Amino acid sequence: MCGPVSWRQTWLRGTSSLPSSENRLAMLARGQLCGYNSVRVLRIHSVWIGTLKNVFLVGTCIYICFALVSDKLYQRKEPVISSVHTKVKGIAEVKEEVVEDGMKRLVQRVLDTADYTFPLQGNSFFVMTNFLKTEGQEQRLCPEYPTRRTLCSSDRGCKKGWMDPQSKGIQTGRCVVYKGDQKTCEVAAWCPIEAVEEAPRPARLSSAENFTVLIKNNVDFPGHNYTTRNILPGLNITCTFHKTQNPQCPIFRLGDIFQETGDNFSDVAIQGGIMGIEIYWDCNLDSWSHHCRPKYSFRRLDDKTTNESLYPGYNFRYAKYYKENNVEKRTLIKVFGIRFDILVFGTGGKFDIIQLVVYVGSTLSYFGLVRASLSHTLRKWFGRKKFHCHGACLVPARPLCSLTFSSTRTRALSADPGCTPAARAASRVPSTSTTTARSASPSWSQSR
Repeated sequence: MCGPVSWRQTWLRGTSSLPSSENRLAMLARGQLCGYNSVRVLRIHSVWIGTLKNVFLVGTCIYICFALVSDKLYQRKEPVISSVHTKVKGIAEVKEEVVEDGMKRLVQRVLDTADYTFPLQGNSFFVMTNFLKTEGQEQRLCPEYPTRRTLCSSDRGCKKGWMDPQSKGIQTGRCVVYKGDQKTCEVAAWCPIEAVEEAPRPARLSSAENFTVLIKNNVDFPGHNYTTRNILPGLNITCTFHKTQNPQCPIFRLGDIFQETGDNFSDVAIQGGIMGIEIYWDCNLDSWSHHCRPKYSFRRLDDKTTNESLYPGYNFRYAKYYKENNVEKRTLIKVFGIRFDILVFGTGGKFDIIQLVVYVGSTLSYFGLVRASLSHTLRKWFGRKKFHCHGACLVPARPLCSLTFSSTRTRALSADPGCTPAARAASRVPSTSTTTARSASPSWSQSR
């Protein structure tokens, strides 16, 4: 079915006319399906070009090997799965004013872990650093705290049953005296209403910077069947984390964490804030170079540039309930503090032959890029050279070492002494005019 078809064969068979258009299409289709065109090769014997080629190839090989080893591209990577547990320890002494029998007096209190820590969802823990108290609240009617929305002059300024998201209760429709000449709308709520006050300065628990937290972090790489944790065997329980002297200790002093980020703990403690503790696992699970240890870093997560009018810091409210004379009461506490978010991330890698084969296969295209770059360079260079054609030998105006074009039948371009008149006569190609040499020019490499 397949075979070379030419017009000369048609004439030899006795055909008296040229092939028809249908025959030409059939011959073209058969030539495309049953033929093969080999890649033409340009071989240039030149010290400069050969050196340039070798420099490109060696540089490419060095880059491929460096990337393979430094980035461990022969490994199969898997993201870390982790769980975190924390324990905060420390004692704080707090001075606060209390009212007894109508008299104010200063009282010293000692707060322990149960007083200043609160359970949170996820990998977080909270430490109280400042607070405001409203004591003796009970359910009854009382005047609202005076603000622009709650001030009134008569009952017409209050609406019965109206609830404002910023209000502390439900209005009764009456305007009553709050203090002196100030009148506000009466509400049904926990009374007395919490006053709008600024956070105390300095923070009441400024000594919290000496608290310590133990972080237990268990990690697992199920694809590699490997589990470990950040607490090393034989850990000294009295250690404290230091970036250079003790980087593997999982016990952190809160004040040191803020020093690492360039913040002052005493300033942040007034309004509160959010701090991130990052634990990065970069595990090499290969048996010949096993290494799996965490790296700790710290990052301030809240906006410390926020001004006072845009709700800076971190705070919330909670209440302690009790009964007095069979009447339920509560102490409302507005808490300011620092929330610590523990962020665990990383990967574990182990040698995998498939990953190695994929990487090697993908880098083979780099060698094609080298050839393309070199061809572009030669095209720019040879485009300005002129060659004199003497038989099969093209001698450049400025001699090179030698140039050889390979195809079905090869033509040589040479400037060395071997290109003699006898060699030109043997090639049976007559001397012609001067031509301009172009890299990969069809007239040089096409078979005759």
